[in-house]
Amino acid sequence: MLELKNATKRFTDGEVVNALDGVSITVERGEFVGIIGPSGCGKSTLLYTLGLLDSTDEGEYRIGDQLADELTRKQRAKLRNKKFGFVFQSFNLLARTSSYDNVILPLLYGQTAGAATKTQASLERVGLWNKRKNWPNQLSGGQQQRVAIARALVNEPEIILADEPTGNLDSKTGVEIMNLFKEIHAKGTTVVMVTHNPDLLKYATRIIEMRDGRIVRDENV
Repeated sequence: MLELKNATKRFTDGEVVNALDGVSITVERGEFVGIIGPSGCGKSTLLYTLGLLDSTDEGEYRIGDQLADELTRKQRAKLRNKKFGFVFQSFNLLARTSSYDNVILPLLYGQTAGAATKTQASLERVGLWNKRKNWPNQLSGGQQQRVAIARALVNEPEIILADEPTGNLDSKTGVEIMNLFKEIHAKGTTVVMVTHNPDLLKYATRIIEMRDGRIVRDENV
């Protein structure tokens, strides 16, 4: 489904740092992959590379039979919007925009037929149709993350990429969000989640641990 080979990504901050240092990973359909490691180990860089939000300096990345380096910027954006749903720690909702309009946004970049129906279904799926007119500042942190998840799901993506999805939430709300991810995965969506919290790994079917830009552990659980 996703195949990254010998990926290297360098950043310069006074000295050259390898955020990814020869990383190879294959993600199969239906997995729930938990990627863990300390801050700065490269786990978010890996996630953004898989989601076509970033690119590597060296290595090869294939999404199905498509080679990422051969895609134009427009093709990358189209594939990203179709294939992936993104959930971030900071929610990334538009501040002066209703829950409904935040969720419908990805549909406006592609085929808009049935957009209203899909948006309602996605908000109902996370239990927030009754909050469709609320702005983010009128919602709790957990509700904002549910709206973000609804937005990630509205295009019916094959893969959800989540970067510290409970990082800004209290422990009780974090459990609620992780149970929602569990339900999403159980219905067939592939999930790749970055976290620094080992307690969240119990939801994963596969654990990848990173250190200094390298994978030091990769096992099914």
